[in-house]
Amino acid sequence: MATERTEIERWILTNLSPEPSTTAELMYERMESQSGRCLPVIYEPIDHTERSHWHDEALVAAFSHAMGQASTILDVGPGDGWPSLRMARRFKRIVGIDPSPRRVRVQRENAERLGIKNVEYLQMDVTDMDLEDETFDGVTAASSIEQCEDPEAALREVFRVLRPWGRLAMVFEDYGCYFPDAEGDETLRSECSDEETVLFYQCRRKLPPRETWYALFFDHGRLTSEGELAEQVKRLEGAVSGDLGAAAASEALGLLGSLAPYVAVTKRFELSHFTSESIDRLLTGIGFEDIRHMDHRLPELLNFFDVAKSAGKLDDGGPVFEIVAEVFGVSAVERAGKGPGDFIIATKPMAA
Repeated sequence: MATERTEIERWILTNLSPEPSTTAELMYERMESQSGRCLPVIYEPIDHTERSHWHDEALVAAFSHAMGQASTILDVGPGDGWPSLRMARRFKRIVGIDPSPRRVRVQRENAERLGIKNVEYLQMDVTDMDLEDETFDGVTAASSIEQCEDPEAALREVFRVLRPWGRLAMVFEDYGCYFPDAEGDETLRSECSDEETVLFYQCRRKLPPRETWYALFFDHGRLTSEGELAEQVKRLEGAVSGDLGAAAASEALGLLGSLAPYVAVTKRFELSHFTSESIDRLLTGIGFEDIRHMDHRLPELLNFFDVAKSAGKLDDGGPVFEIVAEVFGVSAVERAGKGPGDFIIATKPMAA
């Protein structure tokens, strides 16, 4: 199916000739913390009264339970070290890989600060891993496979390094369900510092499922020397939000036209996304079996939390919280079925 481009995309492609890039370069290298330094245990103490902390505990339990009797785990794209650092006490050895040098540095710093010795982080692209065949009992990937240039190549590499009966457990952005909310959407934001001004334009479409990012790097000296141009960048950011109508698109294009002479370099990357059906077909074609789905948001757990909080019955002692959260995570894996669902579990067969 031909990819439909937005008006702003067509303008950028025609007038700014963007260079190809990757998520590692344009997104993850630019983040001090991928999570905003809010991960429980990794960055802050567990708070048994926080809804998100219950969810985190249960999701870690779900990833761990999905690994079965695994001893060695590969974690693809761990960001700040999640879920690998949270799973470390449950497994003998975990290796995390990430193509971004900054992310690997943060992961190693977090592991050292937490005193975790059995997790190793390597700079490596999942689409071309320098790892031996059948090295790991299990592979985890939390919204990372679709962030690489070739998700199919990534999953074939995952299959290669898994031992027979090894399991893959991954969360993915299911474009067939809740994301994006509309048929398509567009957002634009700027990042301004003393060193640079960058304008990021993102557009997402369901048919076909894709996400494209453009980064416009301005000639910072020229832009800041003429103060009203910096204000135009902020006005442009405000002009693009959600599903653009004709008037908003026209305003944005007008502002882009006035700013174009100040753009020094433009870069872009495009991602292919999955639906529950498309990833099932892909995994089956690669050779995986026993493919099952669940909802990574764990709605039953969150409903339990809401009811308990409303009734004033949240446990604040610790052990009960951990047990209850783990029960919900394990139960979700045990009841996982044919889909849809954005947490997927698949097995490499013995005869692969």
